[in-house]
Formats: sequence, structure tokens, C-alpha cells
Amino acid sequence: MRNCKSVILIILILNLAGCHKNPCDELDNGVYVYPEEKAKGKSFEESIELYKIPESILECISTWDLVESCIYYPEMRIIWTHSHLQGGFDKVKAMCNGFEELWRREDKFTVLMALYSGLNFEREWDVYTDLENGRFMDNIIRYELILTQNEILLDLTQSEKIELFQMAIEIQKTKTDNMEYYDIVGIQTSLAILARIMYNDNFQPLIEEYENNESMRIFIDYIKILDSDIINIIMNLSENFKKL
Repeated sequence: MRNCKSVILIILILNLAGCHKNPCDELDNGVYVYPEEKAKGKSFEESIELYKIPESILECISTWDLVESCIYYPEMRIIWTHSHLQGGFDKVKAMCNGFEELWRREDKFTVLMALYSGLNFEREWDVYTDLENGRFMDNIIRYELILTQNEILLDLTQSEKIELFQMAIEIQKTKTDNMEYYDIVGIQTSLAILARIMYNDNFQPLIEEYENNESMRIFIDYIKILDSDIINIIMNLSENFKKL
């Protein structure tokens, strides 16, 4: 009888332990793995539902792993299907519930900057295939698109804003020096970080450009370059802005 009670007690303990198991312990190196195999053969709408990150995961996943889970969202490629990057990203963040959780995280900027600064913007392009270089640039643009969002920019402290602005200037200069690889497509998002920070800060020279230059307005609102002249305009204004 005593042995029977002991067995029952052990079973109860094991069941209770299972109930309190951290669901994030089963993640792949902390990052959420989307059920892409399960989504095969499903409609687009069904796939989007399958790709929703469970609430239990959102509650325990680290911000670092949450950012990477958002970056590698299976339908992130939709950013390229719209006439402008902002419109494409708006569609993605409406589908991926990871972004809604990310915007709430107090350490989102610190983590994003750590990951962003770890990217190699001066890689040896010629040793890679065009496909590899394309994937590399796409990855950079994903990070920068997140950093251009007002959910990030309007939540920055003064020191964080300065940190991001200074980094974006240096990265933009690096991209300009490697324009044969980055081209217009690759410089849009880092340029948008600069332009939107100045716009949100009500920097008057930039505001005047926004009000009087349709190409500037379209770029800041939608992240789409219609006139290459705005590249130099934004860079020149950025040099003046950082002196303030």
C-alpha cells in the first residue's frame, strides 16, 4: 500500500512538472521555428494562421530571439511585392504577431542595435555569388525596415536617437562607397532611418524639403526613391543635424 501511494505521488509530481514546463525550452536555439512543412498545400490565409506565434511562446521568448523570429518570418518576402517598402512592411507586420509583441518590449532598441551593428556592411562581395549577395542585402534591409518604424523611432531616448543616427550615417557612407553593389535598392532603408529621425525631430530644413519636394515626401512616407537627388539632400542635412 505504501509503495502504491509512493507511485501515485511520483506520477502527480511528474504531471505537475509537465504542466509548468517552459514552452520556450523546445525552441531551436531560442528562435521560433515556423511550421512551413505543415503549411505546404494550404491556402495563403491558412498558412498565415499557422505562422502565428503561440501566445505561450510570446510570453517567454527573449527579445533577441523574438527579433530573429520576426526577421525570418516566412512571408517577410512580401516587403518586395508592394510598390514601396513601407507598404510591403505594413502588410507583413499585420500578419506576423511577433511584431506586435516586439513593439511592447522595453529592450527592443538595445537588442536591435546589437544585431544590426553585428552585420558586415563591408563584405568582399566578389567572393560570393549574386544569389548570396542578394540574400545578404535582403537581410540588412529587413533589420533597417524595422528600425525605420515609428514604433521604434518615437520610443527612443535622446541618447538612443543619437546612437542610431550616427550609426546610420556611417553605414550610409559605406553603402555609398560600395554603390555598385548596394545600388538604390540597398541604400533606401538606411537613408530612411536618417530622414525619419530628422522628420520626427521637426528639423526645419528637412521639414521644408518635405513640404516643397514631392519626391522627399514620398520617400519619407513610403521609403521609395523617385529622384536620386534626395540622397545627397538627406546626407547633407544629416551632417548639419548631427552638429546640433
